[in-house]
Amino acid sequence: MRIGFLARNSLSLLLRRRLSFQFDRIPMQAHNISGRKLLNLGRIALNRFLPVSRTLGYPYMAHISPSGVCDLSCDLCPSFAPETRGKQLLPFDTFKKFIDETGDYLLYIILWSWGEPLLNPEIYKMIAYAKERNILSVTSSNLNRLSREDARALVSSGLDALIVALDGSTPETHARLRKGGDFQKVIDHTRLLMEEKERVGARHPIVNLRMVVSRENEDEVEGFWRLAKDLGVDMVSIKAYSTRQPGYAHPDFDRRFAPRTERYRWYRYLPDFSPDRRPRRYSCRFPWTKPTLFADGTVVSCEFDLTYECPFGNINQSHFDEMWFSPQAERFRRRFQRDRASFEFCRDCVYDYKLIDGCILEWEYLTDAAQP
Repeated sequence: MRIGFLARNSLSLLLRRRLSFQFDRIPMQAHNISGRKLLNLGRIALNRFLPVSRTLGYPYMAHISPSGVCDLSCDLCPSFAPETRGKQLLPFDTFKKFIDETGDYLLYIILWSWGEPLLNPEIYKMIAYAKERNILSVTSSNLNRLSREDARALVSSGLDALIVALDGSTPETHARLRKGGDFQKVIDHTRLLMEEKERVGARHPIVNLRMVVSRENEDEVEGFWRLAKDLGVDMVSIKAYSTRQPGYAHPDFDRRFAPRTERYRWYRYLPDFSPDRRPRRYSCRFPWTKPTLFADGTVVSCEFDLTYECPFGNINQSHFDEMWFSPQAERFRRRFQRDRASFEFCRDCVYDYKLIDGCILEWEYLTDAAQP
């Protein structure tokens, strides 16, 4: 979180112990924030104001991968690449140990990475455990699988937001972009989830139907909006398509996938379809604010460190403090500040040179539950 944001919300934080913010334009509200978390937010803000290599606090958010495996095989997704690590389900005990050692500081957790989170049968237990520690949670699913029992477990777990990934408004387009996915199943499962929310009168999770807009589906944006309203979801959004990730950063990919419509593009392109580098590079502070926990327990500075180029350690073998504040981690941060392009997973950072704030291009809140 930026200093300006914390300054604007300082009265609400200090007097009401409450913070309203957005994650990918999804409204989130943290309540009853402890003094320890407040103090940690101040330390994290100092890390932005005084960009020293030493971390001054604990992370206030964490990226956690419940599953390193997926039931789909989408283009340009690295989950099936042989060099990608952590291809397993995250054990609850590993998750619990991570939360026990960081939970006094975390405001929210992002429960997905390079796999399908709902393949892990313990994810509902994980969400509920985070809720017990007053930690908000958001996850994203292709929703190819969801029983009525699963829908009930998801609603009752305490999940704050669910992103449903549906890349198109027709079965043909979705099947082409989400290989192995079944359009009708996603529709039926979304309806099932909304029915369960209505049955118990639940406002959460906020269900956000999302499409990643590319050259292959940009003509279906209007239809996608109509579909979202028909399904009765809480929110609809479209996300920009980007190919800049380890192993896939090449103009040929952008030439193939980048939308023709400029307002849907993540980057401004040069004639050869390489990104225009005039927009500034991303001011990344993830090594100071947001660790990623992969399904095998490995802790890294960024979800794009898929090959464990610079691991901080493994939560199954070390206490989080020993990794986060270790000399090894500090050396990494010093080198990161000096030249983050020296790391392979940083060299083609998806956030560098982008035109938009965040990754969401357009969105609409459709129900009262999603109103900021």
